[in-house]
Amino acid sequence: MDKWWPYNVGSPPKVRPLQTAEGLGDRLRLIAFAERQAYHAFLEASERFCEAPQELLEAWKWVALEEQKHETWLVSRLEEMGQTLSSVPVCLNLYDSFARCNSAKEFALYIADAEERGRVGAERFAEVLKSRDPKTALIFAQIAAEEVKHIALVTRFF
Repeated sequence: MDKWWPYNVGSPPKVRPLQTAEGLGDRLRLIAFAERQAYHAFLEASERFCEAPQELLEAWKWVALEEQKHETWLVSRLEEMGQTLSSVPVCLNLYDSFARCNSAKEFALYIADAEERGRVGAERFAEVLKSRDPKTALIFAQIAAEEVKHIALVTRFF
């Protein structure tokens, strides 16, 4: 099976306004797909960068499962809202950028930066959505809190 299924990988359109159901769906879809890309990146890094300490390789496998959990939360919420993953194209830019890393350290630093950007974005969405859509806000707040542990791996190993 295609590791990106059921997403529609292609050229994404402009994200619609957050104030609309479609705009919120766009963000849930994009972030869910970012979590899917991170899942695969962490798993592949744990196999590709054999020079990394075994403890780090195992930690990356754990983080991959965390990313998969986050994706599941977001996809479930998207479906509760009556939207589908495949209705709007998403792109592989994030995954492609991880694939260009040439060492465990480069990957760790690069993905930690991506995780930090994701954490900040999730915190912002949680704040913006807390009165309008508390259920989605809670999901984003939980993701932001868990990303802190993922980012901490860089400090621990590098």
